Amino acid sequence: MDKAPALAGDTLALALAPLRIWMVGSLDVVLPLQRYGAQVHAMDSIAALYRELAIVPCDVVLIDTARVDEDLSTTVEHLRRRDDLGVVLLVDAATPQRVAEGLWAGADACLPHRPEVDLLAAKLYSLRRRLPGEPAQVLEAAAAGETSAAWELESGGWNLRAPSGQVLALTESERAFLSLLFASPDETIGRERLIGALTDQPWSFDPHRIEVLVHRLRNRVRSVTRCTLPIRAVRGSGYRLTL
Repeated sequence: MDKAPALAGDTLALALAPLRIWMVGSLDVVLPLQRYGAQVHAMDSIAALYRELAIVPCDVVLIDTARVDEDLSTTVEHLRRRDDLGVVLLVDAATPQRVAEGLWAGADACLPHRPEVDLLAAKLYSLRRRLPGEPAQVLEAAAAGETSAAWELESGGWNLRAPSGQVLALTESERAFLSLLFASPDETIGRERLIGALTDQPWSFDPHRIEVLVHRLRNRVRSVTRCTLPIRAVRGSGYRLTL
């Protein structure tokens, strides 16, 4: 049986790396989860969550049911259409019917409102190990402080190596796009710069083609490597690569 990594001392800071959590409500757990290494993006409504998921994928959705008005079963059933997405609900533990409703709808776990952060982090870690995407050993290596597994461009930028070790051959447009993002990781690259890297005729370039390129690239990366490319759209600005 696989064992969870020892989460003590400095290893605690990487226990959830590189988990991506999109969350509705319960803002008080954002910073604690970030201290565990998770990438947490908080939203104020289910509608905002759906919009974000249409642009940027994540590993786990965390919903505080006390902060939303939508029907719980309908929401969970909609999210469960993606088999690579974990769903965790924060519910009123004193209302077993509410817990059962969430689980019957397909939630992976139901925890009480204002959960103990250590318990929440442990549940998220356990869930992430069972989901498709980056293999569990990549997460274990990160928790043990082995940070060699990373996204890399190789062969002059024509190949993308994922943390899983799988390599994807890039098209000319994908190479130009990713080369610009890898040159400035964790920085937002504006659409004008991206367009300039993709064409020598920017005045006739349809900006919507960038969205199409990113969508196809994400799908190809996930299909070949079983990893999620850490590119995020920054609304009204451009794209950011988070390494």
